[in-house]
Amino acid sequence: MRDEAGVVLALGRRALSVQFRRAQLLMPTFVLPLMLLAVIASGTSAAQGLRGFPDVGSYLAFVVPGTIMQGALLAGLTSGTALAGDLEFGFFDRLLAAPVHRTSLVLGRQAGTLGLSLLQTAFFLFVAFLFGAHYPGGILAVLATLVLAAITAVGIGGLASAIAIRTGSLSLMQSVFPFVFVLLFTAPAFFPRDLLAPALRDFAAYNPLTYVVEAVRGMLIDDSSIGDPLQGLAAAVLLAVATTALATLALRERLRTL
Repeated sequence: MRDEAGVVLALGRRALSVQFRRAQLLMPTFVLPLMLLAVIASGTSAAQGLRGFPDVGSYLAFVVPGTIMQGALLAGLTSGTALAGDLEFGFFDRLLAAPVHRTSLVLGRQAGTLGLSLLQTAFFLFVAFLFGAHYPGGILAVLATLVLAAITAVGIGGLASAIAIRTGSLSLMQSVFPFVFVLLFTAPAFFPRDLLAPALRDFAAYNPLTYVVEAVRGMLIDDSSIGDPLQGLAAAVLLAVATTALATLALRERLRTL
């Protein structure tokens, strides 16, 4: 058991270090969410005056959870892309020859995704704070946000890993990005759910990111009427468990065909 945990940690460190060595993988995950945050915060702040918009003291803090969810999506998708690269270039085959439990290979990749998401979320919260975002929920809300974002990133990483293992195609993984981002824009990432178009509002009820982003928003703004932390945690954990199991099954199927 201890050896398997060591394998998971070693693979997680390796996955994280690869991210920081490849600017084409790392930069979008940190830069693109902040660019979107700047556009949303400057271009839609008038929405705060709409009827039905929550009474919040900091509009920037209201939209930061959407940025955090975008970062979680990018962290998970980038993890799947890196895994597809390992499959194409043969590194993953060498891992399969090692005397370790196959589940550790999936969990190790997920550990790297979790670590990247923690760094991302802390960075986004800090930058937003420098530009005037206020977090009335305090340090406990910030820490809970780090946890929820990391678990969500693991959930997206599990889905991306499952696709990567089944296809083994780096180019196909890169084309998956727009489809997964539908999850972000069909959740109340930057606007309250009540102000979404009826079709989007109905779809948002079935989107797990809805409950995570609302939970993060409610905690940071310290308003439980905006989001339930327990619902957010349940949605994030269920997503992570389900997709990690999916990636594990995909790996077993791949091993049967080798």
